[in-house]
Amino acid sequence: MSLNEPQKELKSTVEALIDAGCNYRLDDLANLYAPELIIVMLLPDGSVLNFDYQQNMEFFRRLRDSGAPSLDKTAEFNYIDVREQSGYVMVTRQMDLGDGPKKIVFNLMLKKSNDLWQIYREQAVVINEA
Repeated sequence: MSLNEPQKELKSTVEALIDAGCNYRLDDLANLYAPELIIVMLLPDGSVLNFDYQQNMEFFRRLRDSGAPSLDKTAEFNYIDVREQSGYVMVTRQMDLGDGPKKIVFNLMLKKSNDLWQIYREQAVVINEA
């Protein structure tokens, strides 16, 4: 995928998010996620999980505090779009969040303010066993 400069900047932000999340760096995550964050995850059985900013940060805090190993940072960037101060990234990852490896497609919506990109909406679809 050939990227222009704004798309490269957005990709770099999402790579930083992945690295911070996989290594449980809460201070970095606090800067990368907007306070109004909403996460919606569709599970293979059709059920849906919802998380807000505080619940998401607590999830990573629990992993960090439990001594969980770092998560795999491998990511396939499927689509990146930038429109002025809004960005959209679709990325596919293979992840094990505690119940075996799964293929998960993440749709991230970002906004730029004060020269900083932040994720304010995240939709994840758990496809299947990896």
